[in-house]
Amino acid sequence: MTESIETSPEVFGTRESPQAQAKPVRRPLEALTMRKLAQEFGVDPMALYRHFENKDALLDSVAEMLWGEVELPGSEAGWEVLLRSLATSLRALAHTHPHAYVLLCNSRSLSPAMLHLCGSMLEQLQRVGFEQKRASEVLCTICSYAIGYAMVELSALSSEPSEQGTSGLTDIGRLTQIMRRLPRETPTRLVEVACILTDCDMDAQFLFGLDLMLTSLKARQG
Repeated sequence: MTESIETSPEVFGTRESPQAQAKPVRRPLEALTMRKLAQEFGVDPMALYRHFENKDALLDSVAEMLWGEVELPGSEAGWEVLLRSLATSLRALAHTHPHAYVLLCNSRSLSPAMLHLCGSMLEQLQRVGFEQKRASEVLCTICSYAIGYAMVELSALSSEPSEQGTSGLTDIGRLTQIMRRLPRETPTRLVEVACILTDCDMDAQFLFGLDLMLTSLKARQG
């Protein structure tokens, strides 16, 4: 049976270090083999095979560690603070582990860390008055929003490395980048639309969307 991350000290640290976090993977996951993964973690390839039967098993364990890094406030926090913290932490995880983040969506198994996190969230939401079904709906909606938004960000950031971080560009520089990504015969009006859509503060936009959901939920809760 494949060992968990906590019992794989040669790869992910020691058992005496429960605060150890997943190391950032610097290459796209589809390009990684067990040998390349060993290089990423700075270990001998055989160390991986002693703890994981194959690449999928190892990546499942990485997903487990990622879910374990999601941070929540204490049990005394109100539901708005709780949900906002969950969404913010899920999004932040994408920027910490951009190549591994997709594992939150396509891991082949249900992560115990994810189930523990969701179980804790459901308990806290029900404690403050949410019915179980509504608590589940709210939790799934917030997770879907945060993870989906983060995946869109990662897709945009990976499209062209030179385009990462456009806040310091001049208007001409930003327009030049946009034009490179548009078909040659794009009508002027559509170029204008592209400029409008790409001229956004991703942090502010994320918070705006989150505020819309939480405000609506607060109104429904009365």
